[in-house]
Amino acid sequence: MLQDRCRRQWELLGIRDPEALKRHIKAVFEKHDHQEKVLIDLYRMVLPDWERIKTIKGYPEAGNGLWQYICRRFQEFDRRKHPDCLPGGAWMNWGFSINRNLSEWEVSFENCSLIYKS
Repeated sequence: MLQDRCRRQWELLGIRDPEALKRHIKAVFEKHDHQEKVLIDLYRMVLPDWERIKTIKGYPEAGNGLWQYICRRFQEFDRRKHPDCLPGGAWMNWGFSINRNLSEWEVSFENCSLIYKS
């Protein structure tokens, strides 16, 4: 199940609580200069089979705390690196969906399915 693979991925990445998750996300933003690279690394964080995925139908869903944290990071990132674009626009267009029914730092794949490469 995708949820279980995500949980195992987070354990491998050392993400065991919201503070570790925040540190990991912060490091993703510090590592890159372009929005696309940040988005890919955030998707890799929740989809451990990233290299095998052909298509994502729908979007992973994030709890309010996680979604807001990433959105604020994207806004800060864009103001520094992409001052001519809408701050946070890449996250709002291609990032995870927000699901206020999840716990603050939870990720769900209920409305997301994957098609793998042959």
